Amino acid sequence: MLSILDLFSIERPVWPMETICVAIGCSTPTAYRYLRDLVDAGLLARLGNGSYTLGPRVMTLDYQLRTVDPFVAMGHSPMRELAEQTGCDCVMTRMYDEEIVDTHRESSGGGLDLAYGRGRPRPLFLGAAPKVMLATLPRARLKRIFEKHADEIREAAMGDTIEDFRQRLQKIDKAGFYVSRGELESHMAAIAVPLFSSGPPATAALALVTPLQRFEFMDHGKLLKQLQATAQRIATAVADHTADVQ
Repeated sequence: MLSILDLFSIERPVWPMETICVAIGCSTPTAYRYLRDLVDAGLLARLGNGSYTLGPRVMTLDYQLRTVDPFVAMGHSPMRELAEQTGCDCVMTRMYDEEIVDTHRESSGGGLDLAYGRGRPRPLFLGAAPKVMLATLPRARLKRIFEKHADEIREAAMGDTIEDFRQRLQKIDKAGFYVSRGELESHMAAIAVPLFSSGPPATAALALVTPLQRFEFMDHGKLLKQLQATAQRIATAVADHTADVQ
C-alpha cells in the first residue's frame, strides 16, 4: 500500500486509479481498498475525476520533520550567519538510506536559483554533499551500493570497480571535504563537509554553494575553515540538545 506513495512525483503528481492498479500490479478491489485507506489517513486526496494526488497529511509531516529535526533546528542561525559572511548559499543535506535530499537552505540576499531544493531527491553520486557523506560509510555498505548502482557510479566517474570506488571515497574521507565544480549544475560550484552526530557515518552534510565563476576568485582555504567551524558548531549544539532530551 505504501509503495503507491512512491508513484507520485513532480513529473507525475496525479494518478488515475486504473493506472495505479497497473503500476503496482494489483486488482481493482485491492487498489480501491489501499487508496481508501491512504485517503482516510490524509496521505492522498481524491480528485473529482477519480484520480489521486498527495494529501494534506504530507505537508503536516514535512512541517513536523522540519520542527523536530535537531540538525535543522540547531542549524538555522549558524547557517544564516555563514551565508551572510560568505555571500554563498548554505545548504544542509541528509542521506536517508540511498536517497539524498536537501533539508534546509539559508541564503544571502535573494538566494540562488538552484534546480534542487528541500525534499527533491538529488543524484546519489553527483555534487559535493553526497560524496562527503558516502565517504564516511562502512565498506560493507559501499559494496552494496556499488553492486546496485555500478553503471551510475561509472557514469559519474567515481570508479569502474569497487576498489576504485572505495579509493576515491577514501581520499575524500581523508581530506574531510570535497569541492565540486559543475557536477550537479554546470554553472555552480560547492564545497561540502560531513556533519556527525557522534561517530561515522555522517548524519548530514553542510555545503556552501555559489556560481562557479565567483567561486574561482574566492579564498578556498578561508571558505573551508568557515564551513568547518560552522559544521562543528552545529554538531556541538545537536549533541548538547540530545543530552538534554535524554
